[in-house]
Amino acid sequence: MRRICCVLIFLFVFGFEGFSQSSPPNLPHYDDKVLHFGVLLGFNQLSSNLIEKENRPYVDTVLSFESERKVGFQLGIISDLRLHKYARLRLTPTITFADRRINYSLYLMDKYIDKSNYLEAIYLEVPLELKIQSSRWHNFRPYLIAGGKYAFDLGSIKRKKASPEDIMLKIDNNEWFYTLGVGFDFYLNYFKFGIELKTSFGLNDILIHEHHTMYSDVLDKIKTQVFFINLTFE
Repeated sequence: MRRICCVLIFLFVFGFEGFSQSSPPNLPHYDDKVLHFGVLLGFNQLSSNLIEKENRPYVDTVLSFESERKVGFQLGIISDLRLHKYARLRLTPTITFADRRINYSLYLMDKYIDKSNYLEAIYLEVPLELKIQSSRWHNFRPYLIAGGKYAFDLGSIKRKKASPEDIMLKIDNNEWFYTLGVGFDFYLNYFKFGIELKTSFGLNDILIHEHHTMYSDVLDKIKTQVFFINLTFE
């Protein structure tokens, strides 16, 4: 998925530039603004980094487990502050809809069984990121982005209403991430359009260890990783 996106962006960038070089630049003073706003829309792919407990229990029952990558989407509001010609500070409150799925291979009652733990995630995120941009090339400007964010999982409220027998894992609703990415801005006639590829890496262990089941006791830590493809309109 990531390779396909990179190829498409490469073709779009150079096709767009070849078409636009012969015309006057659009929005020539756009980046002189101290503050501007916009919106973002995009897709995400969430995966869980499952760290196995050393000398774990249930070795004869829980044969293996893995995280399945699921696709979701997000939307947010962009607030962009100019720090320097090549540096901007961005605050982008975002709501992210994602799915977390962990698959188990079990051996129970002399049978091999596959079982999945499905956890819906609805994140309210507050990312603060530094955008380092290159010199503008006609109507095109690439950039790097890095920062951190806090995320609160609203899906945990719904999970708390489930019966204890249905809960295989308990997940903390507070997460901290650091984010790295790359983007491409295109200056159109009336607004700036951007394509952004980012990955957020979870910093804290979100597994609640007080909840003991064979599904959770085989795990030492769970950390989240999310890959984003964002379209920005500023």
